Amino acid sequence: MASRLIPFFTLAPGDLLRDAVYRRLWSSILLSSLGGQITMLALPLTAAVLLQASPTQMGLLQAMEILPFVLFSLPAGVLLDRVRKLPVYIWGESLLAVAVATVPLAAWLGWLGMGWLYVVGFVLGCVYTVAGSAAQIVLTQVVPRERLVEAHAKNALASSGAEVAGPGLAGALIKLFGAPLALAVDALLLLVSAVILRGIQVKETLTVRQDQAFWPELKAGLRFVRERQLLVSLACAVGGWQLCHNAALVVQILFATRELHLSPQTVGLSYIALGAGTVLA
Repeated sequence: MASRLIPFFTLAPGDLLRDAVYRRLWSSILLSSLGGQITMLALPLTAAVLLQASPTQMGLLQAMEILPFVLFSLPAGVLLDRVRKLPVYIWGESLLAVAVATVPLAAWLGWLGMGWLYVVGFVLGCVYTVAGSAAQIVLTQVVPRERLVEAHAKNALASSGAEVAGPGLAGALIKLFGAPLALAVDALLLLVSAVILRGIQVKETLTVRQDQAFWPELKAGLRFVRERQLLVSLACAVGGWQLCHNAALVVQILFATRELHLSPQTVGLSYIALGAGTVLA
């Protein structure tokens, strides 16, 4: 079913997507990325349009999504050294689905407020930090080293395709059903993604014993990063990009909805153009 999303007659004989295991992983990435694009737009629009959040509240919502990256990136690495990565990835997708699904549920029950969105944003950030790292490792377990470049290119294409379709779909769903219910679609896509991942089997040997002390390993990892200027620069660059990207998103949503008085669907259309530019580039 899900593993047959790509018809064989469109693929070259040696195409990586002919590998059933990678095809499952790629299909999962495509669905998860599509859902992520819906949430990227629907969550701040829920805050800005439905809850009439102030600029400060909007900024705090984005900060709650970034904070786990700062706090838990290194601890997540130490944790992943001690556990199997694929189950972490699967549970991460499932937890994302549950967290996102609580937003339309809370709206239906009349409980939805900015405090609720702050908690959801923080949970999303935590899961992205841990499960996202696990996903990168799972890719190296599924794809031979000599084909990783091809795999990354195909994954990037899936993400770019989601960037084109996701925001427009989010805008249409928000227009028809409201922003909270649009998030229910992301929850469904994430659940399907988790089901697809459950069909993957990989052999993994843990390199770190679970009885090794956590804090000494964490300190060693921090020292390893601090002593290598390239890693410090990369960490600063990624952190800076996350900060600027999320700040720009807050400004764009507020400017579009309150200054230009654009509808959610029109906001989604503007993000389609952004995604199309990514594909062309």
